[in-house]
Amino acid sequence: MQIYQYQTVTSTQDLAKKYLEEKNKENATFIAQEQTSGYGKRGRSFYSPAKTGVYLSAALPNFKPDSDHAGLLTLAIGVEVVKKLKDVFSLNDFRLKWVNDIYLNDKKVAGILTEQTKFGLVIGVGINISTTDFPNGISDHVGSIAQKNFDADQVSKKIIDAIIQATKTYQNPAFLNEYRAISYLNNKKVTLKIGHQHVTGKVITIDDQGRIILLSQNTLHSYSSGEVVKVKFE
Repeated sequence: MQIYQYQTVTSTQDLAKKYLEEKNKENATFIAQEQTSGYGKRGRSFYSPAKTGVYLSAALPNFKPDSDHAGLLTLAIGVEVVKKLKDVFSLNDFRLKWVNDIYLNDKKVAGILTEQTKFGLVIGVGINISTTDFPNGISDHVGSIAQKNFDADQVSKKIIDAIIQATKTYQNPAFLNEYRAISYLNNKKVTLKIGHQHVTGKVITIDDQGRIILLSQNTLHSYSSGEVVKVKFE
């Protein structure tokens, strides 16, 4: 795995995509101290101020997830990333919000983004570690691990290890037991946005295909994609 480190970039995802477009053959990871245009799911901005977090993207040339298990890859990465975060920040109770967000104390502290291109796969991970001042509009639901002193190189190495591990094991759904155990949404009432449609129901489980199972109007429904836009605490 080639490692490229930068002080400030627009987005590590952009660097990783460009690397794939240039038809490089070796796996590579791009790490930045700051992103000026970091983004997450659906292109939403990911606030990435200097030296307060870990922002990286791995480029995997010619990697294409197995079609029968493609929906499990992001979930597997989430499980492995949480394990590595627990290694470093052991006193924190990290949780996974289906499908790609890591929560702590009811706020998002990290996000995972997988993007398939015709040249391979890009996996981005952004973690807020010591960030304190968030822009208006996100401070109510975004937070940080609140660890003032941290070793960014150590955390980055562990996250790279997590990505490598997940790409090797995601096809075995056994890891989903770990995912379910640390799910942020267990037994909560949520609203799921699918395109322009909204569905509300109680989260029953995550099935062996990585789909979220909701109980809505006394009927079980499974969804392989979508975004949880509201969580109700009962």
